[in-house]
Amino acid sequence: MRGRISDRLQLPASCWASPNMLDALAARDIGHVFRTAQRLTGASQTQIGLVTGLSQAQVSEIMARKRQVATIDVMARIVTGLQIPEPARTVLLLGDRSHASEWMAPVPLPPAVAPAPGLDEYGDVTAVYATRSEFMSRLPPHSLLDDARHIRAAGLSLNMICHHYADNRLVDLINRGAHMRLLFLDPEGDAIRRREQEEGYTPGHLSALTDLNIQNILRRVRDRVDPAVRDNLQVCVYDETIRFNVLLLDDQLCIAQPYLPELRGVDSPTLVVQPRSGPDGLFATFDALFERLRQRAKPR
Repeated sequence: MRGRISDRLQLPASCWASPNMLDALAARDIGHVFRTAQRLTGASQTQIGLVTGLSQAQVSEIMARKRQVATIDVMARIVTGLQIPEPARTVLLLGDRSHASEWMAPVPLPPAVAPAPGLDEYGDVTAVYATRSEFMSRLPPHSLLDDARHIRAAGLSLNMICHHYADNRLVDLINRGAHMRLLFLDPEGDAIRRREQEEGYTPGHLSALTDLNIQNILRRVRDRVDPAVRDNLQVCVYDETIRFNVLLLDDQLCIAQPYLPELRGVDSPTLVVQPRSGPDGLFATFDALFERLRQRAKPR
């Protein structure tokens, strides 16, 4: 039984070679290791505990960052149970990622967005969801954001980040070194008033919601971030006709959601885009869109 579970929990070499994983191993962040294993294999906390000699409660506390693994014998059990290969094993045991400097690979993506073969002709689009709510049910924000290092988002109110991802997780994410650039539609601008008319809202409805999200990010997140890394979170506003909500993660994944006439954002289709076609693909298009908006946006 234990052997079969251990085989199920065996992760691909590309996962252990990813920059985010190597950073976590060097920092002995076993919670990251367990969360990645659970996300990629669907294993339960009990199954992770079975192969690593830990109780389900201990695994839960480690994944929630309430407990740290500090002893070599426990680390050795984790190495064996998860079949961590060299040189990732050396990085963990010695706490130094330089041992894997020549063993780097792209960050693995959640299975729900892993590209299927033969998709080159689709201009970087690897998945399409009919609505934003369907997309978030398949890929909740924590599965995308928890281990991201560079997060860029431009949209209207950015509810995926402001409403569907806990403030404490945002604070922790930035304190651990993540960089986040958020561009909101200006609550006092002309573009948001035109969008209110398109969606049939009373004047001021979207403006008030967006302003509240901005204030929450500034007061409940940025003000609580360690001052040494506070500049890692930048909040700006722009006043231009909104066509897409764009979320870019680590230059590897883009979530693009068009704004259609009359439909609320949550009812709009969602595209999952990955850089496969070089400068001619949609990933490069949305990347350039974000950068143009950022250059014209005003800081808050």
